[in-house]
Amino acid sequence: MPTSTVCGEHSKVCRYVEKRMDPSLMEKAIVLYARHFPIRRGKLRLINSLSASASNKSTLRMTTLKYGGFKMSCDLAEMIQRQFYFFGTYFIEEVNIECWQSIARNARTILDVGANAGIYSLAALAAQPQATVHAFEPTPEIARRLRDTAQLNNLTRLHVHQVAVSSENGTASLKRYRGDLGINEGMNFISQTQTDKSDERVQTVNLDQFCRDRSIDRIDLLKIDVQGHEYAVLKGAEQLIRTGCIGTIFMELNWARSPLSTCSATQSVQLLQEFHYRFSKPGRHPAWQPAGNWLRMLGDVVARRSFQKL
Repeated sequence: MPTSTVCGEHSKVCRYVEKRMDPSLMEKAIVLYARHFPIRRGKLRLINSLSASASNKSTLRMTTLKYGGFKMSCDLAEMIQRQFYFFGTYFIEEVNIECWQSIARNARTILDVGANAGIYSLAALAAQPQATVHAFEPTPEIARRLRDTAQLNNLTRLHVHQVAVSSENGTASLKRYRGDLGINEGMNFISQTQTDKSDERVQTVNLDQFCRDRSIDRIDLLKIDVQGHEYAVLKGAEQLIRTGCIGTIFMELNWARSPLSTCSATQSVQLLQEFHYRFSKPGRHPAWQPAGNWLRMLGDVVARRSFQKL
């Protein structure tokens, strides 16, 4: 079925959900509590507990996000989508998203690598509607949902690419993984090793070639959330990094347990450090400083190229 037909059919489903799936009074009260009660401690645990008893038989909902008032269809059975519905955001990464938005306001070209449902892409466009956002998501059904969200909100500046970003153009195996507890739908990753003939193959691109093909001369803001594959993403963008064409990078760090072990996180930090990037914990007021052992305490980091001449 053509993509346009799929999107059209899904939009019909979205309208049906919005019209028919009326939440209970208790569910509406939980949404109000989640979005407006100021104390965060224990809130997510309580929401998960209350929502399980308050939701009616169907788990499909339509929500309005905090960012731009964008609409998104959600499945309350999924952990991340449940947070979108009740909180209007990805609650456990809200501080990161606020920091991301503050930088996005001055960005023209934004890349969201490992976009998943696209909450960072949507937050960026809410902060800077004139930006062009490229979102990369290799999992077919997740990429399709993001395309549908873009269509539902008429986001013509959001371009969804159903590919994985890596060091080379080619293909890789998509590994479906829902975390140790099996409840996180956002942890799929790619591998160059094909362990089974039935492994799902996905296309890979590198950012240097991607940008050359589209005459993109600068990436103002880049997010990388690829479950331990971040170094391969950076290697595929090494020319852009070397020539100072990537401004600020938000990146998940997947550290090895042993401080002496080489891992994707250490390689990524070393590469960026070589080209004069400084680092900060995500927050309202980033405190930029050189790389050091302090980074090992972080699961997420913001890196910004310093003004030091090469």
